[in-house]
Amino acid sequence: MKSIFTFFLFMSTLFCLPNEGRAQANESLFSASEPIKIKLAFSIEELQQSESDTVYFPSILHYTTQGSDWDSLEVLVRARGNSRRTRCDFPPIRIKIEEEASKNTLFEGEKALKLVVPCEEFNSYLALVRKEYLIYKFYEEITPYHFKTTSVNLGLTDESKRKPKTYELPAFLIEDDDKAAERFGGQITDLRIIRPDLLNDTASLKQDIFAFMVGNTDWSNTTQHNVKVMEREDQKLVAIPYDFDQAGFVDAPYAKPYDRLPIESTKERLYLGVCQDPELLAFVKDLFLSKESKIMGLIEGLNDEIPKGQVKEAERFISEFFEILKDDEEFQKQIIDNCVSYSLGQED
Repeated sequence: MKSIFTFFLFMSTLFCLPNEGRAQANESLFSASEPIKIKLAFSIEELQQSESDTVYFPSILHYTTQGSDWDSLEVLVRARGNSRRTRCDFPPIRIKIEEEASKNTLFEGEKALKLVVPCEEFNSYLALVRKEYLIYKFYEEITPYHFKTTSVNLGLTDESKRKPKTYELPAFLIEDDDKAAERFGGQITDLRIIRPDLLNDTASLKQDIFAFMVGNTDWSNTTQHNVKVMEREDQKLVAIPYDFDQAGFVDAPYAKPYDRLPIESTKERLYLGVCQDPELLAFVKDLFLSKESKIMGLIEGLNDEIPKGQVKEAERFISEFFEILKDDEEFQKQIIDNCVSYSLGQED
């Protein structure tokens, strides 16, 4: 009897181990303390010339984490984005992974990832990617409703020419849209137009003030531009922003605000949020102020990664935001007086 019990115990352990291993491997993709090294090879020219968002090109993704051997899996890639897709030497990449190919790999369970790369090879552009990555880390401090990201060191081989050329670039991965929603028991909505009254007011206000903090006007919840909107049963919608290369904090040389906006530079802040209850506004303002030292500390961490002058400018830009929050007159002028009135669903 004891031997039979031991046999079943052994078998149950055997079948449980792979599941546990997969969970740990999947979690480590977005919890690595050091950048993950990956290699990709494809024709950049082919991706840039393809105007379809449904056409993908095959590639092999090679990867290694600290202290591990190189491994690989088959993936499909295409260019994505609007502005960077056409004007940059390296367009942002969407990576599609088939379920079978990802099994027992670091990428198990990841169906579609965004890979953010520098616009160009010059050092000044490499710094921009690190600053954009930091914006995602800022947002993690403000709300649980964010996309997970992980830093990578990318070896990108361009096969456009007869003689392939390899570039070593800093980059980062953004988690799958559906997986982000699944973390909260939700899904990405199919609604095409999002009215402000459909959104969770606290989450929406955090997003609005955050966009003001980093100087980002290249987004819209209504048309879901650079946001994904999550829906959950019997709850208000939540918008999750991404793609911050047009933000004033990043200060990309190609970034400029839309002509319809009353600003001439992305370094000029403009509040685009919907007017909210004064008590809620005070609550969210206090939340941001409580995160000041943490956010400034994250910027200080850039000292080992980008030129000192850019670090100081980044510190100045964000410090200016916190000064606005602390000055009642400026807060009234720049945020409260600029909020967009919206009455649908509200009582007279």
